[in-house]
Amino acid sequence: MHDVARLAGVSAQTVSRLIKGFEGIRPGTRERVEAAIAELDYRPNQAARLLRTRKSKRIGALAHEMFEFGPARLLRGAANEARRSGYSVNIVGVDGDDELAIEEAFRSFEEEQVAGIIAVTLTDSMRRVVERRPLDVPIIVDPAETLGGGQTISQTGAAMAADHLLQLGHRRIGYLGGPDGWLPSRERRSQFLADVRAGGGQIVAEWSGDWTPASGDRAGGVFDPSANITAVFVANDAMAIGFIHRLFARGFDVPGDVSVIGFDDIAEAAYMNPPLTTVRPDFEAEGRIAIGALLAEIEHHPRGDFAHPGGELIVRSSTASVR
Repeated sequence: MHDVARLAGVSAQTVSRLIKGFEGIRPGTRERVEAAIAELDYRPNQAARLLRTRKSKRIGALAHEMFEFGPARLLRGAANEARRSGYSVNIVGVDGDDELAIEEAFRSFEEEQVAGIIAVTLTDSMRRVVERRPLDVPIIVDPAETLGGGQTISQTGAAMAADHLLQLGHRRIGYLGGPDGWLPSRERRSQFLADVRAGGGQIVAEWSGDWTPASGDRAGGVFDPSANITAVFVANDAMAIGFIHRLFARGFDVPGDVSVIGFDDIAEAAYMNPPLTTVRPDFEAEGRIAIGALLAEIEHHPRGDFAHPGGELIVRSSTASVR
C-alpha cells in the first residue's frame, strides 16, 4: 500500500480509503491511485486483513466424490458465486462415510478461521458429525435445504422421469437407485415410486447401486425379462450406461424391449447407443443459491428470494412408447 501511495504521490491513508470504497476522494487523486494500483498489480493482503479485522473472506467446502458430475457442478456454481462476492472457497475432499475424516476436515477449517462452511457430501455420516460438533460459524449441510421448503432438484427430476414413462404408457417399471446413505438417492427413490404409483403404475423390481457404471452393469445382469418390465429409471447416468451395456450383452434391445431413463445428463449420455434420455438438473444454480444463503448468514443480512433451480427433461432414443 505504501508503494502505491509513493507512486501516486498521496498518503497511504488515501490509498486505504479508496480500497475500502470511500467515495469522497477527488477524481484526479482517484485516477492517480487507480493507475498506480494497476501499474504495480497491487492486491490487498487478505492474511493481514484477517489479522487486523478477524473477518475471513474464505469459505470451507466439504465434498464427497468431488469429481463426480453432480458435486463437481455444484461446487463450480458455489465457487463462482463466492468469487463474485469477494470470497474464495477452500474445497476439502473427504470420504462422506468416514466420520473421523469429516471431523479432521472441520478442524482444519477452524484453524484456517473460515467465515462459513458448505457441505456437499449429503451423507448421513456428515449429518451425525455436524449434529454433535459445536460450530461458531454458519454452515449449510445440504444445499437443497437453502430453497426454503418445496421439492429439491432430486425430487423434481424424479417426478419428471416418472411422468415421462407414464405418458409413454409404461406401467410395469423398474428402479435402479444409488446408495441408501445418500440423501439425494433416497429423495429420488421416494419421489419416483410415489409418482409412478399415483399415476397407476407399479414398481415391479428395484436394484441398488453405488453411482458407478459397474453397479449398473451388475443390475443389468440380474434383470429378469419374465417380470415384463417395460421401463427402468436409473438414478444417475453412469449407472444407466452400465445397465444398458449389460442389457445389450444379454441380447435385449433398448428401447425395443425396455426403455431406460437416467439422471444428470453427463456429456457421454448424448453419444451412447442409443442416446440416453435423461434429466438435466441445474446443479450449478443449486451451488449459487447455497452460497448466497450462506453469505447472508455470514454478513448478517436477510436471505433473498431464491428461485428453485429445477431441471429439464432431455428426451433421446433410449425411451419409447410401450409396445
